[in-house]
Amino acid sequence: MEKQSPTRMNLLILKSRVESSRKGLDLLRSKREALVREFFSAMDAVIASRDLLRNLMEGAMRSLAVAIGLDGRAVVQSAAMASQRDIPIELIEKNIWGVRFPEVRHPSVLRSVDARGYAMTGVSGYINTASRDFEKVLDQILKIISVEMRLKRIGGEIKKTTRRINALTEVVLPGLQLQIRAIRSALEEREREEIFRMKRFKEKQSVE
Repeated sequence: MEKQSPTRMNLLILKSRVESSRKGLDLLRSKREALVREFFSAMDAVIASRDLLRNLMEGAMRSLAVAIGLDGRAVVQSAAMASQRDIPIELIEKNIWGVRFPEVRHPSVLRSVDARGYAMTGVSGYINTASRDFEKVLDQILKIISVEMRLKRIGGEIKKTTRRINALTEVVLPGLQLQIRAIRSALEEREREEIFRMKRFKEKQSVE
């Protein structure tokens, strides 16, 4: 930090910088508290979403195993090829305390039986069940993406805000206060010297 000349103007400037730094510190602490609340809220949502996804995936894998076992791998693969499609996805930017993150918007992945692209008479109910279960899995994956991106961005912003708080409390403010004490000490010393000179001058005048 650049050393300031010991003048009253610089003393006032440093005091103003200390006040501004303290206000900034209060704002950063408030921001971090709000972000931490958002972080734990997102964390709870992520945990719940992952638990649900794991359960859905286990159910879908069981349905797929049954379909392959009863209808044969070739029939299941043929139905899977026929049911391929594109899913339109839109990214909407959200903002929490200045933290920007994308939110995934998409239509429902779940389809009716006749909308899956294969002939209803050509597949069994086991394949339909497996298709429905994997559509639920995909739908849940798309939902998790938004929550996990929000969690990651908020976590990164908390780290950045904490570094700024630490810089203010451990470097900036102590440095400013050190300069203020040095300037005050220099001004007080200058004032004592001035008083001493005035006293000597008066004594000299009275002798003459």
